[in-house]
Amino acid sequence: MLRCASIGLGWWGGEHAAAMQGKSKRLRIEACHTDSGDSAADAAAMRGFAERFGARPFARFDALLADQNIDAVIITTPHSLHVPQIIAAAEVGKHVFVEKPLALSLESGRRALEACRKHGVVLAVGHNRRFMSALAVIKNLVEQDTLGTILHAEAHFSWPGGLTYPKGYWRADPNEAPAGAMTATCIHMIDSFAYLLGPIDRVIAAYSKHRAVPLGIDDTTSFLVEFQSGPTGYIGGTIAAPDVSSLNIYGSAASIYAGIDEEQVTLHRAGGPREALPIEPVAPSETLRLELEEFARACAGDGKFRVDPEEALANIAVMEAAVAAVRSGGPAKIEPV
Repeated sequence: MLRCASIGLGWWGGEHAAAMQGKSKRLRIEACHTDSGDSAADAAAMRGFAERFGARPFARFDALLADQNIDAVIITTPHSLHVPQIIAAAEVGKHVFVEKPLALSLESGRRALEACRKHGVVLAVGHNRRFMSALAVIKNLVEQDTLGTILHAEAHFSWPGGLTYPKGYWRADPNEAPAGAMTATCIHMIDSFAYLLGPIDRVIAAYSKHRAVPLGIDDTTSFLVEFQSGPTGYIGGTIAAPDVSSLNIYGSAASIYAGIDEEQVTLHRAGGPREALPIEPVAPSETLRLELEEFARACAGDGKFRVDPEEALANIAVMEAAVAAVRSGGPAKIEPV
């Protein structure tokens, strides 16, 4: 049983804890910590989390890291805190599960990877849609060359949460969430693209706009990419529209139309009818338990976590290039990992 500490006790931290509470025999929440700068609010958050999940609250992060009864940390804090918290945990031998994105820059992400390698701890990044069955079905079709020459791919992820962000919420800070929907939704599709079709070579054009979120932050982001293997692609996302997670791939022999969270994949062969493929569905909420249990197995030496840290770092390189393209109005080359 992997003994974990939840670091960051907001909405998503609670979702992770709830996903394993009473459902997992591989890991449990042993402790919790949060530090928003408001000591009274933090104390209340830790008290509520501790009562709900049976976790021991720690007012200080360093005291939590010093506790020998904690094997790993689950980090769901603001993005800018990921790297320093990863490094601090690695230096005392704690395994790390961190929510995506790994970091806000390639340089800082490299430091996180180096610290985990140096101290021999597992680093897992929470790209939970890697655990959807639809993505595995699409991966098999691509590897079996069912699509022929792949020409183009499209991915889109919408989520309406930005419409209800409270004033002062960290996700509404452009420093924490550059290019609008990039870190909330687009990063999922960057990871899916790279998993299915290989590395992205450059961002050709990118846009980020404010259209609907009351706080005035950018809520809609889109960009065109080119893969090292030749195809072009489109990635789009918004934090102000109803939930949609779709991925289409167009090939000379067949095309795929998929609803990722809906676990629906349709194959359209050239000259043939559209065929809905059989899938054993996984609920999006269930992916949190699956990824945390795979993390626990990796910590026990039983296999590897499916998202390699260097893949997560490559996603940051694409994100960083897209942000640069938004700011410059021109194309951006992906910096090699």
